[in-house]
Amino acid sequence: MRTRIIFLFLFYAVSFFAAAADQKDLAKLSQSTSPAAVKGMDLSNADLRSYQFIGEKVDLRHANLSHANLANVNLEKLDLTDADLSYANLQNANLTQTNLTGAKLAHADLSHANLNQANLSQVNFSCANLNNANLTQANVAEAIISSATFINTITTDVLNYASVTDEKISCE
Repeated sequence: MRTRIIFLFLFYAVSFFAAAADQKDLAKLSQSTSPAAVKGMDLSNADLRSYQFIGEKVDLRHANLSHANLANVNLEKLDLTDADLSYANLQNANLTQTNLTGAKLAHADLSHANLNQANLSQVNFSCANLNNANLTQANVAEAIISSATFINTITTDVLNYASVTDEKISCE
């Protein structure tokens, strides 16, 4: 019985720490409170699932967040203009009223993400997963959605859909 309890404790401890954000990645964001010092920073492959983003402290314009894990993160009302979020995990992320103008989201996983009223102008969503995402009143002017998936995606009152580019491309 005691062995089983120890095993269960170790199993849950390993599971907890495996799912926690990398402290080195969090330190990159915490080192500076000056937005200018953080602008365009490299957070590629970062695990930021537990970071509390505060808009006036962190400037993510032009940031490299490719392959980053931002699952369940609140990015509401942040400015991610021209950020590289390609291959990023944004499952269940809150991107309500976020400015993503010109962002690269190719191959990103935005399943169940909230993009309500987000500015998605000129965003590249090629091969992205937007299944079950909420795009209500999002501005998709000149966005590229080539080979992206939109199963059960909410697109109520999407703005500027006529300017969207949708071509069949290979996602491999």
